[in-house]
Amino acid sequence: MSLFQVLAGMMAAISLSMAADGNYTLRATCDNKMTVYVDGVEQQVDGLNNWRKESQMALPSDYKVLAIKCVDVGWRVGVLASVQNEAGEDVLVTDSSWSCSQEEEEGWNKPGFREDSDAWEAGSVIGKHGVSPREKIGQISEDANWIWTKNQKSYTTVYCRYNNIA
Repeated sequence: MSLFQVLAGMMAAISLSMAADGNYTLRATCDNKMTVYVDGVEQQVDGLNNWRKESQMALPSDYKVLAIKCVDVGWRVGVLASVQNEAGEDVLVTDSSWSCSQEEEEGWNKPGFREDSDAWEAGSVIGKHGVSPREKIGQISEDANWIWTKNQKSYTTVYCRYNNIA
């Protein structure tokens, strides 16, 4: 057996092992500038400053907290995201199950953070993905909703998080 065949076999085993872990895909955008965190760690993702395009990244299926910071620079506001499993099925979409705040609190993007203050509220649904005047963006789920805080105030920063701990 050649070294190439051994390495190819090892790579196949690694690929199967990664597939068995059940990785997800996050597809997200925000009007206007987005920062994505997984369990408190900032993720480097292309397209974070272009709300008309989806940013996409691998997401481990065992994540605890998915957090998105969105800075609005005027006119419309919103965070839009979906998470799909390897079969392409939705496992999470932005809706009122998310929590959002206009106040940045220490550790807001980490597991163990408690949404005890009055600053946190259920994500306020602005509209479905693709609702006029916005068009569909990338492969973000049609079941995802644009969310923000209740006042939907422009020129603000919003911190939205989804706690995946049962």
